[in-house]
Amino acid sequence: MLEPAETRPDDPAAIAGYRLIGRLGEGGQGTVYLAVTADGSRVALKLLRADLAGDTAAAQRFVREVALARRVAPFCTAQVLDTGLDGGRPYIVSEYVSGSTLAEVVRDEGPRTGASLHRLAIGTVTALAAIHQAGIVHRDFKPSNVLLAADGPRVIDFGVARALDLTSTLTGGVIGTPAFMAPEQFGQVAPGPPADMFAWAGTMLYAASGRYPFGHDHLPAVIGRILTAEPDAGHVEDPALRALVTDCLAKDPARRPTAGEALTRLLGMPPGAGTPAAGMFGRGSGATGPTPAARFRWAFPRMATRKATVWIAATAVTTALALTALALALGTPSATPSGAASSTPSAAPKEPTATATFAQPTRSFSVPSTTMRVYEDANDPIKLASYYGGNGVYIRQQGSQTFKRDKSYSHPYVPSPDGTRALVLNNYNPDNGPKNVSIIDRSTGAKKTVTVSARRGVWAYAPRWSADGKYGLVTLSLPAASGDAWTRAGYAIVDIEQATAREVEVEDAPAALLRFFWVGTSVGMWADDGTIRLYDLSGAYLRSLENAHAPGQMDDDPVSPDGTRFVARCSAEGTDLCVRPVSRGGTAVTVPFTGTRLIGWWDDGHLVVWRPKGQGYEIVVVDLSGEQVRLLATTTDKTQGLFHFTRAAI
Repeated sequence: MLEPAETRPDDPAAIAGYRLIGRLGEGGQGTVYLAVTADGSRVALKLLRADLAGDTAAAQRFVREVALARRVAPFCTAQVLDTGLDGGRPYIVSEYVSGSTLAEVVRDEGPRTGASLHRLAIGTVTALAAIHQAGIVHRDFKPSNVLLAADGPRVIDFGVARALDLTSTLTGGVIGTPAFMAPEQFGQVAPGPPADMFAWAGTMLYAASGRYPFGHDHLPAVIGRILTAEPDAGHVEDPALRALVTDCLAKDPARRPTAGEALTRLLGMPPGAGTPAAGMFGRGSGATGPTPAARFRWAFPRMATRKATVWIAATAVTTALALTALALALGTPSATPSGAASSTPSAAPKEPTATATFAQPTRSFSVPSTTMRVYEDANDPIKLASYYGGNGVYIRQQGSQTFKRDKSYSHPYVPSPDGTRALVLNNYNPDNGPKNVSIIDRSTGAKKTVTVSARRGVWAYAPRWSADGKYGLVTLSLPAASGDAWTRAGYAIVDIEQATAREVEVEDAPAALLRFFWVGTSVGMWADDGTIRLYDLSGAYLRSLENAHAPGQMDDDPVSPDGTRFVARCSAEGTDLCVRPVSRGGTAVTVPFTGTRLIGWWDDGHLVVWRPKGQGYEIVVVDLSGEQVRLLATTTDKTQGLFHFTRAAI
C-alpha cells in the first residue's frame, strides 16, 4: 500500500473546512487528498482540476449529480459523504479506505486465484448491485477503482463519470477508461448497468491474469477488439466464475446478467431461486445523513502469511454475509443466518449507535427572538437551518451560528440536499394575488421566483426537495368557509432547472394532517384512515402504507433518511410511535413516546422529539427504544414556532 505523499506548496491548506494532510493520487479529473474533518476523522477528498471549473452552472450541476451517490447503500463501497464547490471548483468527500487498489496489488503481488478471486468477485458485484439499486451507473469500473481494504474490496468513484458527462462543459473527453468500456459506450446510446457488468468481467479477467482483457496498445486496436473479439478467459480456473465472466462480456448488453443475477450465480444458488428484485438494497443516505452505525463487513485476507484457519473463517464470513445480502434481494428468510437481519431490508431496524459512543455537542448558541439554546457538533447529521417566529423567517448564515431575519418570507427556509440552493415561500395573501416560492442560490443569493398557485383562497406551505434536488414540492389547500375543513387539496411540483410549477389536485384527499411529502419518487399524505396515501406526480393514487396514524405534530417528514422505513403513531388512540418498512411486510419497532411534538429523523436509527422539561421544553435525540442519547436544544417558550432542520451543509 502506498503511503500518502506530502502536500505540495501550491496545494491549498484546507478545502471547505477539510484540512488537507497528504496527497493520495492525481489523475485526469483532479487530485485526491487525504483530509481531516473537524472531529479528526480521516476522509478522502477529490478536488477537480481548475480548468474543469470554468463554467459555474456546469460545476453546480456536477455537484448535484454527485450528491446522488450518497443514496448508495454501504455494501462494499467507499461512501460518498459530502460534495460541494470551493472557489468554484467541485470537490467530493468520501470515506477514507486504507488499502491498495486492485491494479497495484496485481502489479506488485501477481494475479488473484482460487478463493481470493472468488471473494473479490462477490464483493465487487455486491457493490455494483447496491450502486445500480440507487439508480446510478458507475461507467468507470476498473482495477484502479477497486480498493482492497482489510475488511474487503471497496468500489470507489461511482457517480462521477455520469456527473462529468451530464455537465459536458466540464470535459470534452471520453467518459470512462477505454480498456474496460463496453461496446455500446463507443456509440450514441447512454450506457446503463449492463456496461458496468461488462467492465466488471474485464476487471475479473485482469485480476486473474494481470493482463488487460482486450490489450493495452493503440486505442483504435483496443476498441476494435472490444467491438469484435472475444477475450481469453482461460486464466479464471473456476468453471462457474469463468462462465459468468464470459456471459457478462456479451457484445449485446441485453444478454448480460444483472448484478443481482451475477451475485445469485456466484453464491451457487439454483436457477429456480429467482433473481434479486428491485428492492435489493435499501437506499443509502438519499444525499443525506451519516454513515450507518451497522454495515456488512467482507473478510478479504490476501497476504500469503495468513494461517489457513483465518482463510477458512474469512470464507465462512464472506459466504454468510453474501447470503444475507441475497436474502435482502430474494426475500427468503431461510437464507438469513442466525442473528442476522430479516429478509426484508427495512423489516428489522438498523442497530442504533451505542449511547457510549454517540457524538456529543461541542458548541452551543442562542437562537434570536427565542429562549432556545442549541447544542451542536460540526458532524451532526441534521442542524437547525431556519425557523419562523411570526415576525419573519430567521435564516442561518452559511458556516456560522448566526441568523438573519427576512420579513419577506412566510415559512422556513429549506436548503436543497446538496446544500447549494434553498426553497422558501414568499409572503402572500391567500385571498388575493399569487403564491410564489423562491429558488435561492445559497452562494450568490441569486433568486428565481416561481408561482405555485394563482387561485384565490389557496394556501401554500411546507416546501420540500426531492432527493435528487431536481424538484420541489409545495402543499396547496383551499379551506372551506367554516375554516376548520377544506374543499380541495393538492400540491405543486416545481421544476427547479426550468423554474416552472405545475398544480396537481388530489381527489378524495381525506387528510388527517394536510401536508404532502416525498416517499421516494412518489408523493405521500397522512390520511384520516390511519394510512399514508401515495400518489404519482400527476395526483393518481398508487397505494397506501398501512398502520400509519398521523402524529399530533411533526415538523419533518415520516420517511427515514435512507428511504426504507417510516415512523407514525402505532394506533389512533395511543401515543407510542411505530417504525415500519416502506416495503410491504416486515415487523414494526415500537418506540415509547412521551413528547408533545415529533421533529423527525436524526439518522436511520434515531428520532428527534420535543418534550416538556421543567418549566419549558427540550429537544432530544432518542434511539428506537425511546432512550435519550443526546440533548439538542432547550427552551422555556410555550409557543412552539416552525423549525427546519437540514441535512445539507450549513
